[in-house]
Amino acid sequence: MIYRRILTLSLFAGCGAFTIPHTSRHSQVSFEHYQPEPRLESSLQSTVESRSGNARSQSISTRQLAMQALTAPPANKKKALENFSPISRLESSPQFLNLEDQRDKSFARHLVSTTMRRMGQIDCILNHVCDVYPPRGKGKQSLILQAALRLGVAQLMFLDTPAFAAVMETVDVLKKTTIGKGQGNGKSDNKVAGKGERKVMPKQLVSFCNAVLRRVDRERDDLLEMTNPRDNVSSFLQKEFIQAYGSDLTNKVIEQLMDETAHQNVDLSLNTSGLKSEKERQVFADEMAEVFSDGHSDREDMGFESIIKLPNGSLRIKKGSNNGSISKWPKYDSGVWWVQDVSSTLPALALISSLRSIHGEENFEKLNVVDMCAAPGGKTAQLLSSGFHVTAIEANARRCRRLLENLDRLQLGEKCDVVVKYGQEWTPDADMKVAGILVDVPCSATGTGNRRPDVLQKDEDLGNLLDTQEKLAHHCAENVLEAGAVMVYATCSLLPKESEDQIKRLLQKGHVEISPFLPGEIPGFDDAIDENGFLRVLPGVLDGDLKQCDGFFVARLIKI
Repeated sequence: MIYRRILTLSLFAGCGAFTIPHTSRHSQVSFEHYQPEPRLESSLQSTVESRSGNARSQSISTRQLAMQALTAPPANKKKALENFSPISRLESSPQFLNLEDQRDKSFARHLVSTTMRRMGQIDCILNHVCDVYPPRGKGKQSLILQAALRLGVAQLMFLDTPAFAAVMETVDVLKKTTIGKGQGNGKSDNKVAGKGERKVMPKQLVSFCNAVLRRVDRERDDLLEMTNPRDNVSSFLQKEFIQAYGSDLTNKVIEQLMDETAHQNVDLSLNTSGLKSEKERQVFADEMAEVFSDGHSDREDMGFESIIKLPNGSLRIKKGSNNGSISKWPKYDSGVWWVQDVSSTLPALALISSLRSIHGEENFEKLNVVDMCAAPGGKTAQLLSSGFHVTAIEANARRCRRLLENLDRLQLGEKCDVVVKYGQEWTPDADMKVAGILVDVPCSATGTGNRRPDVLQKDEDLGNLLDTQEKLAHHCAENVLEAGAVMVYATCSLLPKESEDQIKRLLQKGHVEISPFLPGEIPGFDDAIDENGFLRVLPGVLDGDLKQCDGFFVARLIKI
């Protein structure tokens, strides 16, 4: 189809008597035979109920949404939901979508992403303070309890949440959580109190969660010292990183992936369509930086605090605490910019640079280029903005719609054909000469771990990714390009087996040769050029503002 744009704490149903043992620094909180003191439960209830006002209800609302998103799916649903991350569960929730205050949405995202990012350290702490962890038991009670414990520890250890709010309001959310039968299928699901057939969480579990979180609060410094940021990365990825980059660089990478402030950065690429010289583009970038920095006295209300200009020409916005909607930022409706991480701009910049040296920028409008796996369209927009005619290939129809919507806003659809098809099945028409192709293959996305912390738990099974990458790269080199054309292969993966190793196999076929990156070619990224002439960008390794960026690999090749 072508869119042509002319346009385990042990859980028991009936918990027996149990007591809170004296929790010294080295003792564990035990759920077995644990009897909550009446004073504890009544004190908890009276203290929480004494709080009033919108702030309390909003806080509990966001924590409720976060806990629901963090509740692991039952075993019989895990396979169907294995690619549905907690953040995706949160953002697809009707309750989340109905939140009117952008700050509540931001807080809920922050709770979920931080809990996911620090999951290894959180579980290490809970393993230490609980006699059995993770919770064991049938049904959803154990899964909900585990989510509440993780959420509470994340707030105490890694967010600037006051201890009272972290403990009491998390426990209050757990107390108000109910488990009810679904509509006619007998399956349990989380429900908001007061709706439908339901069963409240046992008081024993609520009191137990309260005891665990209070102990974590008392011993937070000692507990944090016994963990390591590496705990948050799967043993498979740790081994791969150390083998590829050594221990010191691996520590730097993981430290940056854990940086809680990096998610406040929003990188913008600028629509420079019609600007014919580098000087014009630089002037335009300076003007846009001025618009964001001084042109709006109400920028804090819009959700941004500051702006810097990155070496590659991108603008980096630091989001403010208000976290207003990006659609309210200056020039959004005019299509002047789009959101794109600075590392993600590199593949298109590599292709543009090479075609400039071969054909001259004055001839860009005559050249056909292809963007494989094009959605959501940042790289496609870069190529269109430079003047090329672009064929954007995307196998997913839903993602294609998003691509088309983005191009509409940017007013860049005139010279773009969007094709809904698997890349390895597409070939150009006989009369179409492809000057260059950008192949940003599907990958593990481990370089985006700061924004997508779930990818840091990847195990050895990369599924069909490696096979897809190899087939797509070989198809493009053999069946799409003619001699002299340029191919850029890229991944947002930190794993050599998805990147450097794939290029080695491709070179062995004899269809392409390396076109190495040269110092000064892409400003700011000289230190990312490796001994093969590839770009290998590692989070936390480059200097200055580029320290905070996604991990990326880019190889440039010439068809021979």
